[in-house]
Amino acid sequence: MSRILKAMTIIVTVTALSGCGEKGYPSNLLVEKVSTADLQAILIAPKSSKPSATVIVLSGSDGGYQSAATTAEKLAEHGIAALAVAYFGMDGVPATLNEIPLEYFSNAVEFIDQHPQLTRNQCGQIGVVGSSRGAELALLLGAHNADFAPIAALSPSSHVWGGVGNSSAAWTFKGEPLPYVERHSDPDYAVERFIGVGYFSEDLSHDDGSKALIPVTDISGQVLLLAGTDDQLWPSAQMAQTIEQQFVDNFQPSKVQALYFADAGHVIAPGAPSNLNEVTATSGTKIVLGGTTEANQQAQRLALEAMVKLFSEPVCRTTPKENSFAPEKLIELRELVDQAGSSSMVLMENGEISFEFGDIHRKHTIHSIRKAMLNSLYGIYVERGVINLDATLKELGIDDIHGLSDIEKSATVRHLLKSRSGVYHPSAATNAGMLAAMPERHSVGPDTQYVYNNWDFNTAGAIFEKLTGESIYTAFAREIAEPLGMRDYKGQFTTIDDETDLKSLEVDGFYYYEPEKSKYPAYHMRMSAYDMALYGQLYENGGMWNGKRLLSEDWIEQSTTSYSVTNAYMDFGYGMLWNVINPNEERESKSFYHTGVGIHMLAVYPAADFVFVHRVATEHDAPFDQQNLYRIIGGIWGARR
Repeated sequence: MSRILKAMTIIVTVTALSGCGEKGYPSNLLVEKVSTADLQAILIAPKSSKPSATVIVLSGSDGGYQSAATTAEKLAEHGIAALAVAYFGMDGVPATLNEIPLEYFSNAVEFIDQHPQLTRNQCGQIGVVGSSRGAELALLLGAHNADFAPIAALSPSSHVWGGVGNSSAAWTFKGEPLPYVERHSDPDYAVERFIGVGYFSEDLSHDDGSKALIPVTDISGQVLLLAGTDDQLWPSAQMAQTIEQQFVDNFQPSKVQALYFADAGHVIAPGAPSNLNEVTATSGTKIVLGGTTEANQQAQRLALEAMVKLFSEPVCRTTPKENSFAPEKLIELRELVDQAGSSSMVLMENGEISFEFGDIHRKHTIHSIRKAMLNSLYGIYVERGVINLDATLKELGIDDIHGLSDIEKSATVRHLLKSRSGVYHPSAATNAGMLAAMPERHSVGPDTQYVYNNWDFNTAGAIFEKLTGESIYTAFAREIAEPLGMRDYKGQFTTIDDETDLKSLEVDGFYYYEPEKSKYPAYHMRMSAYDMALYGQLYENGGMWNGKRLLSEDWIEQSTTSYSVTNAYMDFGYGMLWNVINPNEERESKSFYHTGVGIHMLAVYPAADFVFVHRVATEHDAPFDQQNLYRIIGGIWGARR
């Protein structure tokens, strides 16, 4: 055994404060030893009448499950079942860290699948937590087997390292050893205090290290990296940055989250002793781990919070084998989207991401797609009997600063949603193009013709708030964002004016008044591509989410029925707050969508069973040619299998 690996083994052995048979566990936890010919583990799970979503926990260089069990217990206390799995160094598993088959961990998957108290997560996968060499292993498992996701890597490695003695591989896959970093450094163990970080960094700097890079972008789920900036054993923060860069280079920055803890050391796994910043080897040499007690405590607390959120709210993604798109065509599509100047994009099937580009959790103003977001709120409150679509403006006491005629006041809420009110009163957030298409005031009556008219949409928002007694943004957070598990929309809002710098906004929505035109503001929303895709998926699901009905099928059908012709050549129409692509000889079923300034888009294609979201950083004056959106749409359909 190399002396560095011996030192690492000492470290994790010291952290193994407890294990099955060494301490009692709280009575609210289920604790089971697992000792079979195929698996050595300890299960620590919350006692519950329902099966608990389960994660696998892996220790570092000790290989057993004792140190992993301390983290497993912390997770179980927060409602997450955790199976601490041994993979070497104890009875029933190999004696040393040499040529451990990645396939061994499929035995843990089988155990979880067969246990009555355990289940996979919402994405049909099993999360993995690993620390140090266990983090290296966790990333490898995710990269080689779609069953494993999300991945939480504490004090992680971006590369594969060798086994004991560094003369053979630590891991194998399909019977073949995985390439590992060759050791070029010559550590001096005769020192009083040994610091290993420099030697590992030196080995990583050699060109031959690239062959051992872990293919983290093959991981199908989220990756959480947790590293202390004062790790003195190996350069975990540096290696975490290398992992992050892989996702950036692959145009998937949203798949990874990295937390760097100032002044924290190597031992940051929840449940480990926070004062463990160095250990003494049998030779008397002190092995420096780094970190202060206070910083390590803080890192462990924040790491646990982040892991609980990661495993409780996983972002689901398909694998290339499962989705409806050809992988080689998606590569071409990614290049097209990159060249076009898009900010982010999502293709979602059955609630799982099949394709993503850019930071899908970055919020931008969604412009006119705000109208489609209002649609769901109307559907919910119509169903509850709070809103009557056939109530007239007069009955609702609606007027405006330039006055409405009796004929205008005879328009109904339904007419507003269809943009057929016949009210051509000035309105907030009306651009030159909309004004050019606007008929003269009082020229037509209600339901006579379709005109895309912000007065209708703004007033529909004001009527919703008047009848429900609350803000659109607050209602949307409670009724839609929370049930769908939106990650970025929280319902925070403000009011802006012409002097507001949109680039500085962090809220989820804002009212924009133009009081010289109308008393009714435009209700703009700021959302991420991911949250918008979830919204589209709700409609794709016919209003169902996780077995619960949020919207009625009848409302979705009403809303996506074309009442007006908007493009006769393409056979497009307008429903209620949705554009409709009508079925015809060329397409058997309808689809529906909404755009924002012609370049943002949310589209739902029920027959093809996918949702499309496209975003541009318009708050930052990002250039984007509208023709590129059409090219991207063509690229999507061209990528279908």
